[in-house]
Amino acid sequence: MLTITGRCWITIKSVYFRITLTRFTLAFFLFCFIHCFAEGFIQAFIFSLDSDASGLVASILHQARVPRNNFGVLHRHDGNATLDICNVIPTFLANPPCAPIFKRSGPGNVVNVALNNGSKIVLNQMCALVLTYPHQVLMNAQREDVVLVLTQFWIFCVSFFAIAYDSIPHLVAALCFRTLSTAWSMYIIWRTGDVRSRFDILLESTDSPCHATGVEVETLFPSYFESRQVLQIPDLVMNVVSLALAIYLSMKLIKVYGPNTFNRVGAPKEIIRIYKYFLAVFVSFQVAALLLISVICLWLDQMVNRDNAISGSTFHRTLYIGLSIATLAILIPWITMGWYAVRREWKGLMIVFLLTAAIVFTSWILMLMSWSFYWTFLNWPFFAASIIAASLSLLTTIVFGVVSWLQFGKGLAHYLYVDDVLAKSGFEPELFEKDVESHPPSDWREIGLDNVPTYTLSFSTERRDLGDPEKQDIDRK
Repeated sequence: MLTITGRCWITIKSVYFRITLTRFTLAFFLFCFIHCFAEGFIQAFIFSLDSDASGLVASILHQARVPRNNFGVLHRHDGNATLDICNVIPTFLANPPCAPIFKRSGPGNVVNVALNNGSKIVLNQMCALVLTYPHQVLMNAQREDVVLVLTQFWIFCVSFFAIAYDSIPHLVAALCFRTLSTAWSMYIIWRTGDVRSRFDILLESTDSPCHATGVEVETLFPSYFESRQVLQIPDLVMNVVSLALAIYLSMKLIKVYGPNTFNRVGAPKEIIRIYKYFLAVFVSFQVAALLLISVICLWLDQMVNRDNAISGSTFHRTLYIGLSIATLAILIPWITMGWYAVRREWKGLMIVFLLTAAIVFTSWILMLMSWSFYWTFLNWPFFAASIIAASLSLLTTIVFGVVSWLQFGKGLAHYLYVDDVLAKSGFEPELFEKDVESHPPSDWREIGLDNVPTYTLSFSTERRDLGDPEKQDIDRK
């Protein structure tokens, strides 16, 4: 009997064999490994830039004794801009206490603040309040950086799992993640320039309270935007090149893994069509899981971080925290349910899986009725993009899940079970005589899946019935 060490060693050798199976599997593994750490390093440097800039503004606000629950609301229209400072999220139904900052009302009180480099500048109190808006933007940028770094490691894990288990759904899910990451890297280059223009308006406009103090963007953020773009441009190039390479290598691997799915027992076109729905469910709920984790963690940070103005102005904060934690808690059981329900064609479990997905989808769509959630959605592009992508992935999971559920009982579970049994037994495709064409799925339903098709070993006179998993368990016992 194998020991735990022996089993681990066998697993390691099996994974190594799969990685080095062909030059494409080896190239795919090395590519994913190198890209993961290269992207991680770039995003870590960007995080460092955002952290330094955010820390500087936070220090200024602290020295100027600006209340933590104050936040800026910037309005831009036709080249004009106004900035209000509020301590409650503004709504359409009420006029919360907000003070316009861009008005000629005098310089206000001389506040001496120290910068990170040891130098000192003099700001008026109104100028210090203006900096609440840059602080919000920079804090959100830090949160984005953390999510993007963790996403790269998630992509690597999914890609590694795809190779280790010859999994087409994981290959496709990794491609979806890479596509989203590349699209965001394109957008963020424009976004950085847009943020620079916003900061220019806030600090250097003639109507700004900071204009009279002589404080400029370069004073507070020397080389910040230039350094960020220096990192973002190669990041975009790397993402585009890696996406193209990932598509090429994934297609090569799919050509290998696809035919091997039923290589031991064969499958008619009807089964292959059903299997594509099965793959679609697997891909969509994997993508939905990562996006949901990202959205929920970002929202939880908004709720529990006391330095965030949103946490102090949310009326149902406890309810939102509870919903977030509950959603995170059910994600792993939900993914497990989906895997077994589709693969084993368990109708009861599939219904629970679909109902759970529908409840999660509805709950987070209804969260847009919360003004604090909607406010975050409107004013934070990364959060908005993540919640939209997560919702679409959940909806796709529900749609393809229903389609797969309607195909239960048509032979897919039978084929997957037989192929799995033969794979574990070490049988090769050429050892079997298959008669698929003479027994279409319609005939199977008439005479029962337990008996048709029958597979006969060419090297033995013994006939084995591989059609009934429960019967096999009884025989083994």
